[in-house]
Amino acid sequence: MLSDSKNLDKVKCKLCGKEFSGGAYRIKEHIAKIPGNVSACPRSSKDDQEKCKNAIEEAKKKKKKKVTLDDELRQTVNVHGSGDMDDVIELEEMGSRKMQRTLGPMDKFATNINPESRPLPTRQQNINDALWKEKLHKVQQYIARWVYASGVPFDTIANDEFKLMAEAIGQFGPGVTPPSQHQLREPLLKEEVDRVHGLLKPQEEEWKKNGCTVMTYAWSDRKRRSIMNLCVNCKGGTMFRSCKDSSDEAHTCGYIFEYVKG
Repeated sequence: MLSDSKNLDKVKCKLCGKEFSGGAYRIKEHIAKIPGNVSACPRSSKDDQEKCKNAIEEAKKKKKKKVTLDDELRQTVNVHGSGDMDDVIELEEMGSRKMQRTLGPMDKFATNINPESRPLPTRQQNINDALWKEKLHKVQQYIARWVYASGVPFDTIANDEFKLMAEAIGQFGPGVTPPSQHQLREPLLKEEVDRVHGLLKPQEEEWKKNGCTVMTYAWSDRKRRSIMNLCVNCKGGTMFRSCKDSSDEAHTCGYIFEYVKG
């Protein structure tokens, strides 16, 4: 349990009363008597130890699975189109090549992520890992700044499409030109609509063949508006179809029926 409600890192063992820092993970290690980071709980039973060990293993498996899925997702990105050599050469001529993964001291001056900053004094060190960590932090600062300035919900960072976008920008390299507002409103939007319709075709064939279930659910956005979503579920998965602002309506069976029917 928490020792201090204002400090989520400070915890206390219910079994022996020992207090320490490290959060829930350290409590599990303590009760499971896993050596290395924290002392063992003298009062934990075999059953307690087994439960905590299983919980730690499950958390590790989930983390490993997430890393694997993220890697697989990033590998699906290919800014060279179909892989045709003409496309690759054209992109390379535009400066689109993956940044070299071996760095040296001069990269502090030659490829600084922040164009407004001045070069730091050079010094001898094992610089490869330190530089990549520093550069990644710079990139994350720019992403965070965009999120804050644009009022983007924080949970969008976990969106697969955002990860694909970040990977595509990384593969392109320096000189990426963001799309214009016209491109977002017109050609790119049309391309995305066509792509989504293409993804829907196999689902629609499945609906005709084996049937489907139409589902609705409501949620409240940050402006406290009641938004109702319409989805269709079948063997191939669940697809979003539409949504509407239903703040001024009672969510009765008749209202939902008319929404689905329409």
